[in-house]
Amino acid sequence: MSSPLTQTFSPLQSTVVICMGVISGCVSALQPLLLSSLLDQQRLTVVQMGQAATTEALGMAVATTVAALLLKPDRLKPMAFVALLLALLANVSTTMATGLGIILLRGLNGLCSGVLLWILVGLMARAAAPGRVFAIYVTSQAVVSFLFSLLISKWLVPATGATGGYLLFAAANLLLMLAVLPMPAAYTLGQSQSRHVRPPLRGLLSLAAIGLFIASIMGFWVYVLPLGTELGYPATDVNTAVSMAISAQIVAGICAVIWAAKLRPFVACLWGTVGIIGAIATFWTFREVAVLYASLCVFAFIWMFVPPFQMPLLIEMDPSLRSAMFIGTAQLGGGALGPMFSSQLLGASSTGVAAAVGIALALLSIGFLLTARLLGHRTSTAAA
Repeated sequence: MSSPLTQTFSPLQSTVVICMGVISGCVSALQPLLLSSLLDQQRLTVVQMGQAATTEALGMAVATTVAALLLKPDRLKPMAFVALLLALLANVSTTMATGLGIILLRGLNGLCSGVLLWILVGLMARAAAPGRVFAIYVTSQAVVSFLFSLLISKWLVPATGATGGYLLFAAANLLLMLAVLPMPAAYTLGQSQSRHVRPPLRGLLSLAAIGLFIASIMGFWVYVLPLGTELGYPATDVNTAVSMAISAQIVAGICAVIWAAKLRPFVACLWGTVGIIGAIATFWTFREVAVLYASLCVFAFIWMFVPPFQMPLLIEMDPSLRSAMFIGTAQLGGGALGPMFSSQLLGASSTGVAAAVGIALALLSIGFLLTARLLGHRTSTAAA
């Protein structure tokens, strides 16, 4: 179904913008490998790991939200070039920084990534087949994350420590800077809309549920490597399990496309959150290598499978679409809050707190989701 914003893009234009989004988006999946290598080099403390992840995710959330509210999509090439240049500088500088310097640099990279993701969302919203573009993006991100995880864990980290991983992203930033020229120069502008109208209560509750779902994932995922070694697994086994888990996201992206029209959004989001709780609890409770691999693969599969149902969930809960425009804020904000909660509660205690935080946030997500659904039933009953 076409809309007034529909715009025709060449395959090359779409590819460039999708690649920008992929490189920006796969940082979150690779944070355990990147930040743990900084921890091993004593350039970050265990608490600063969470702070760095929080700052980067918060930068993405802030940039995406501010861009959506304030920027007009009419100077895309210079905006993308500047964002990629600053991201390159942030990634290169991270290889030489420590402590607070790393935290600030990851925040800068997050701001740049947020701008690039905003450009990607703009293309998706205007594409003739946005679902197809989203499917390509999700699958591509999973593939790149998997390949990067293997490259980082099997070669770069053993050979160069944290330096190699961040230089890999810097090289990707440089290549994309060279590819800015063929990207779209501007997007079509929509008619004036009441963009600042507050979403209804059901929409706000659904946004909170989405944010808490992502927070539960990232609050656990950032600490999965030190937690795994604390539980007695060799670091090599945990690294391999993380790479396997990221590869499971490729399958999840394909499955989400297949089931998108067959599975109700509420059902997918509810039982997906229950599955996250089960995967974390299994990982935390049992001490078998097979369980390590299986629990993290299930965890990563659900992580990638559920988000495609979150936009339909918001539309179902709030057909006015006032809530849908804030989905990026909820997802990226959740990605920032999860590591923040974990890092603040960790202190000098066991990294097992991260697993507990992940479970607690997922339970809160279920609570908000069920409350939103209950309000919908009451509204329907009152209308009848």
